Amino acid sequence: MNRFELLLITFLSASAATAETGTLPKPPALTIETRPESVLQTYPLGVITEQAAFAAHGGPDKKITLPNGKPGWVYAVGYAKNRETYRLPSGQTRTVDETAWELGVRNFTLVFDDGVVIDVIYKDDGGGIGVTAMELQHPRPQRPAGS
Repeated sequence: MNRFELLLITFLSASAATAETGTLPKPPALTIETRPESVLQTYPLGVITEQAAFAAHGGPDKKITLPNGKPGWVYAVGYAKNRETYRLPSGQTRTVDETAWELGVRNFTLVFDDGVVIDVIYKDDGGGIGVTAMELQHPRPQRPAGS
């Protein structure tokens, strides 16, 4: 069984289980206290719609298009928002929420396909390349030694 077939079976079984109960599973919270590995291992892939993701996590900090053309919602966790007031040349004042990017920032990117979360990419502010929910939930089979 190849990886695509395994994913298809997983998505269909999760969809069937969800259809029976009539409710979507609740995705894990994206907070600074949550262990990233826990989020990636338990995020229900293939069943959370954009609307459900918005309801669970709020609006994304940024919307992007990934290199594969899929839309992504980026949630930055562990940063501070500062509310600054500026006076415009016209004399009006405008209050703006500014993001203070400091050590400890974690980025979770929800990857969508046909309006459903198909993967979650995690990247912290360190030098690592990150890890995805798909990698942790569906690891690639290892070749036997000597093959």
